[in-house]
Amino acid sequence: MSKIADIYRAEILRAVLGPNAHAAKVDNPERLRQIAEHLADSELAQSALQAKGYGRGGRTFLELTREVPSYTPGMLARMFAPRTPAQYPMPAAGRAP
Repeated sequence: MSKIADIYRAEILRAVLGPNAHAAKVDNPERLRQIAEHLADSELAQSALQAKGYGRGGRTFLELTREVPSYTPGMLARMFAPRTPAQYPMPAAGRAP
């Protein structure tokens, strides 16, 4: 589990069980770990999207994801589609590629 997930796990424990929370009181530690890791992944995804220019500080993750263009999968499919040899630029004569 990442450090961020550990922090979320501890926050959840304190929020539910109070200030004297202990991990031994958790009924389903695996589910708690999954929730904490999901929150950590969401935070990292939000940071990555903001680094790419989407959203501004103070926006929720949902608001930020709504700014991402919906045509992205099609754009990626065209970008990585197989090309015919005629589509590749030819190097200039006498020069190494």
